[in-house]
Amino acid sequence: MASLSRGRLIVKIIPVILTFIAFFFSASDHLDIEGQNEPRNSLPVVEITPSTSVANHPQVDFLATKAKAEKGDAKAQTKTADSYAVGRGVEVDFKEALKWYRKAAAQNEHQAQYNLGYMYYNGEALPRDYQKAVKWFTKSAEQGNAGAQCNLGLMYDNGEGVPQDNAAAIKWYRKAAVQGEPMAQFNMGWMYDNGEGIPEDDTKALEWYLKSARSGHNEAPNYIGILYDNGDGTPEDDIAAYAWWLIGIKRGDEAPRNNIDFLSEKLTPEQLAKAKELSAKLEAEMLGPKNKP
Repeated sequence: MASLSRGRLIVKIIPVILTFIAFFFSASDHLDIEGQNEPRNSLPVVEITPSTSVANHPQVDFLATKAKAEKGDAKAQTKTADSYAVGRGVEVDFKEALKWYRKAAAQNEHQAQYNLGYMYYNGEALPRDYQKAVKWFTKSAEQGNAGAQCNLGLMYDNGEGVPQDNAAAIKWYRKAAVQGEPMAQFNMGWMYDNGEGIPEDDTKALEWYLKSARSGHNEAPNYIGILYDNGDGTPEDDIAAYAWWLIGIKRGDEAPRNNIDFLSEKLTPEQLAKAKELSAKLEAEMLGPKNKP
C-alpha cells in the first residue's frame, strides 16, 4: 500500500466539561477534524468547565452556595457563577455569572480563571480578547489545571494573543499530557509525528497517540492506524492498522473510512477476522482502568 500522509492537525481548544454545561455558549461550539491535509486554524472549540456536580435540590443548593459566596468563599463563588451560567437553581444571567467568576478568579480560584479564559477566548457575553484569555488560562495553568495548560499550549501553537512559539506550546502540552489530558496527549503525538518544535520521532509520536486514544480521544486511532500502516515508529502491521481504524470509526471519526475500505480489499478473510478480533480486544482493554502516563 502506498504510504499514507498524516497531514496537518486542526488544533482546537479542549472541552473539559460536564455535558450539562455544553449549551452555555453555542455560537462556535463545534469543529471537527474533517480530513488529514487541512491547515492549522484558529477556530477552536472551548467550553466552560463547572466546578462541582449538580445537587439533588438545585434551588436550595444554589441559595446555600450563594450565601457562602457572599461571605467570600472562592469555590462557592465559582459554583454560584456556574449556576447563573446554566440556570441551575436560578434563571440564566450571564452578567451575574461573570461577576461571580471574576470574584473567584481574583482569589486565585483556578476553575474560575479557566472559565474567564474561555469567555474571553470565545467572545461570548463580553468582547473577545485573546490576550486576556491567555492571561486567565496562564493563571489557571500555573496552578496545575490541565485544561488551561492544554488551551494555553494551543494559543501559543496558533499565535493567538501571544507570539507563535512552538517551544512554549510543547511545554504546556506536556504539562497537561502527563496529567492525562487527551487533547494534549494527541497534540504531543502530532508534534513528534511532524517534527514541529521538536525533533521528529515516530516512536514517541505513536506513544502519545496511544495514550490519547486510551484516554478517549476520537481522532487518535486514525493516526495510530496510519503509523502502523506505514511502518513508522513501529513494524508495519496491516492488522493493527485496520483494528485502530475500526476503533476510530466506531468513535465517530470518518477520516479512516477510505483507508479501512482500501485495506479491506487487501487483507484475506483470515486477516480481517484477526483484525476485528484485535480491535475488540483493544476496545475492551480501554474500557478498563484509564491510561496513566
